[in-house]
Amino acid sequence: MSTVGDRIRKLRESKGLTQDELGRRIGTTKQTIFKYETGKIENIPYPRIEELAAVLDADPSDILGWTEQEKDVPGYISVPLISQKISAGYGEDYLPDDSITLKRIQIPESMARGVTDKATIVSAEVKGDSMIDANIYPGDYVFFSKGTIKGEGIYVIAFAGDIMVKRLSFDAPEKKLTIISENRNYPTRTVDAESDGVRILGKVIGWIHNEMY
Repeated sequence: MSTVGDRIRKLRESKGLTQDELGRRIGTTKQTIFKYETGKIENIPYPRIEELAAVLDADPSDILGWTEQEKDVPGYISVPLISQKISAGYGEDYLPDDSITLKRIQIPESMARGVTDKATIVSAEVKGDSMIDANIYPGDYVFFSKGTIKGEGIYVIAFAGDIMVKRLSFDAPEKKLTIISENRNYPTRTVDAESDGVRILGKVIGWIHNEMY
């Protein structure tokens, strides 16, 4: 079975490029391209995959090896499942630079209703049990629209170095944000929306139970 590195090498050779030439075109080194192709660097960030694809006249799916079933089909859209897990508990380290696309998941277009830019939708696996009363369980996949903040609801947030999925309630006049767990065993926290380091990453548009995949 070919790897991401194998596919990069074959595409590079088909274009008649050396590792040095490919590296320079995407702003990196020959050594980095060598590490990509030999698997010494396995977790290539998706933006770099897009850069490679543009230079190699390919689609990112050609490099990642996604099947036709993982591409868009009528009535559905395919969204990336990122390696970053989202905590439904006390927090999962927030390391966005290390979040790569593991695969793509098909979701009904109806789930994305109201999202202007479908390219903002990503999915991530849930870790923890603080949202079980909302029917979000450990191992489930949540889908959220990056950068979307629209009314109260369930959001993915970064707070105190962690990334979490929580229900949010906004108090605009007081500039307060209430972070709510859907599990009575976890406390509700009200924080200063401007000074307590809360970053709202996007609004959750839906989720699926992991046994579906």
